[in-house]
Amino acid sequence: MIKDDTRQTIKFVTWVVIIIALLYLMFVALFYQAGQPGRNETQNVKQIATSKTPITLVQASYHLDREVNSYSVKGISKHNDTYYFIYLPGSKKGYLYPAKKGVSETKIRTEFNQKQTGGKINQVNLGWYKNKPVWEVTAKNAAGDYSYKLYEFKTGKFIG
Repeated sequence: MIKDDTRQTIKFVTWVVIIIALLYLMFVALFYQAGQPGRNETQNVKQIATSKTPITLVQASYHLDREVNSYSVKGISKHNDTYYFIYLPGSKKGYLYPAKKGVSETKIRTEFNQKQTGGKINQVNLGWYKNKPVWEVTAKNAAGDYSYKLYEFKTGKFIG
């Protein structure tokens, strides 16, 4: 009698472990598949930037989705000049900006930190908003609330 109970318990626990493992694997596959379009678009933008612009080495990539979905890269040319390339997959348009004609991510981070004490920057992204390039700063304040600040790429001016 005890042997049967033990056998049934082991069988039950084994099935529970198998079901949990299968659910876990299904969720991993689901989330991987959900992120695939973004990863593909990032690779596509890197390929476009290196083949159609002076950029030969991509240093960073960004994604911003505000009114318009945009993917961007920062890269260096063979003459060691830094450029930013913003691509809008919806319209298949790309915009190339020399770094010296705009404000860097580092400067935006510094500007944000000087004005927003107590906040911690989670991410800074370059993208397209209202027909111009912008930096978006995503930050978390001391209370744990997220905030999103936009800065013009060309001037570094706060816009919202």
